[in-house]
Amino acid sequence: MKKAFDIGSRLLLVGVLLYLFLVSIGLMGAAFKGFGKGFAENLIRTTSNPFVGLFVGILATSVVQSSSTTTSIVVGMVGSGVITVGSGVYIVMGANIGTTVTNTLVSLGHFTRRDEFR
Repeated sequence: MKKAFDIGSRLLLVGVLLYLFLVSIGLMGAAFKGFGKGFAENLIRTTSNPFVGLFVGILATSVVQSSSTTTSIVVGMVGSGVITVGSGVYIVMGANIGTTVTNTLVSLGHFTRRDEFR
């Protein structure tokens, strides 16, 4: 009987956490709407070039060291209409590339240690 309760409580916990995640994405979208029209226009103008959007994603992920954080922020921005879906795609692609940049920097730090490099 204890296993059934344990599985049920875990499923409930997963459901609650998923709900909180979706609510937080909605709140992030509402927060971006509060920045104003000038912020949105400037961001759309800046990220409309695919290469700039790609580098914004790389830079953001390299700074926060989490492509999931960058992607969540971009999803909130696209949902609130701050940036277009097309621009968001390039930023998310840059976020995924930024993850490899972070991994490469860490591996270069261990390159000089022969025992760890093997």
